[in-house]
Amino acid sequence: MKRTVNHCLNIFAYFVMAAFLVVFIGRKKVQAREAGFTAGSPGGGNYLFTGDYHIPSNHSQNMVETCFDHSNIDHTMKSSSFGTSRRNGEEPNEVDAGVEQIAEGDTANDVLNLIEATKLYIRNEVLVKREYESVREECKNRHELCSFWAHMGECEANPAYMTLQCAPACRTCNKIDIRNRCPLDPDAKNALGPGDLDEMFENIVTHKEFEKFNPIILSRPDNLPEDQKDSAEVHKKSPWMLLFPDFITAEEAERMIELSAAEGYERSMDVGNKNFDGTYGDYESSQRTSENSWCQSVCYENPIAKSIMGRIAEVTGIPEENSEFLQLLRYEQSQFYGVHHDLIPHQLERQSGLRILTFYIYLNDVEEGGETNFPRLGLSVTPKRGSAVLWPSVLSENPDIQDQRTEHQALPVTKGIKYGANAWIHQRDFKGPSARGCS
Repeated sequence: MKRTVNHCLNIFAYFVMAAFLVVFIGRKKVQAREAGFTAGSPGGGNYLFTGDYHIPSNHSQNMVETCFDHSNIDHTMKSSSFGTSRRNGEEPNEVDAGVEQIAEGDTANDVLNLIEATKLYIRNEVLVKREYESVREECKNRHELCSFWAHMGECEANPAYMTLQCAPACRTCNKIDIRNRCPLDPDAKNALGPGDLDEMFENIVTHKEFEKFNPIILSRPDNLPEDQKDSAEVHKKSPWMLLFPDFITAEEAERMIELSAAEGYERSMDVGNKNFDGTYGDYESSQRTSENSWCQSVCYENPIAKSIMGRIAEVTGIPEENSEFLQLLRYEQSQFYGVHHDLIPHQLERQSGLRILTFYIYLNDVEEGGETNFPRLGLSVTPKRGSAVLWPSVLSENPDIQDQRTEHQALPVTKGIKYGANAWIHQRDFKGPSARGCS
């Protein structure tokens, strides 16, 4: 009888501890974000959908078993090792599906069943089918709640995160390879074909509908005879560059500065190394010391921001969805960005295509310094509140080739502070693929 009482006390203590863990896990808020993937830095990085996961309370499962019936208690661990379940004293299964999975509370049996199905998926498909050869080593659950989330429907609700970070649980290991996950659409229409870039700029400076923007030519190609337009000489001529002195109002500029602060500044980053899934990370460069935020969420829905983005689309004739979210920049005294180019070579094989144009808006007057300098052209643009500059990243005769002449730098701010808004415009829709984790 004494052993039975002690056993009951032990079970009661176990249930108290389990209840505490259930409440803790039930309240846990997990930020489902792919680490190191930042939106649209020059030379790399794109917007990725992020979401807050409020994990439902994992209420106790079969906790009302009587202690006098302790001989029938099932001691199955509500967890998994390498994506499998095991009982006390058993060796874990040999299938390696990544991080040990949690299965507790009301959903425990369902989650454990999903884990068992995951094991079969790995054995019968991932380890034997040729289509998985390039991704077998990376087919892993990268979070302990992957199986729980998959059971709750997150594979369908948030594919941008789950497809990669919880691939075994979602049965999406073949999509770890970005070529499978984000295939190119052969019927997708490019914004620019050969020669269209020159035509776009010519339209802006000659058509009456654009007079309201008062475009000023800072640089343009020489007028070449038709038989020379495809020759190597064209690369030695000046590229297009236009200045719009009053593209936005002072009130709009002030509002964009407020919105950029509300979105939250972080250190600006450059493109980094290739990730396991074919995307690219970012890194902190000593040649880029500014801070930036992104016109997403509240900013993106703001009427002033929408109006500005609509204006950019009107000038270029390219849909707004082809543009990355506005990058909102802040350069404090001595901060700068060294010589760089905005084109990201690997995006040629992405659904969005290359960055073809940069539209940069100055949000304030800078006391000293902060010019945008184009060293190959011997040209600098002084920041002036409300003005904007438009230049290409690709060649008109072949928009798949980088125009190296538009390398540029943000010179150090020597006095005061500099605010700007930057739009990178792509060959094809950017925002749709970005939301799917395909940019």
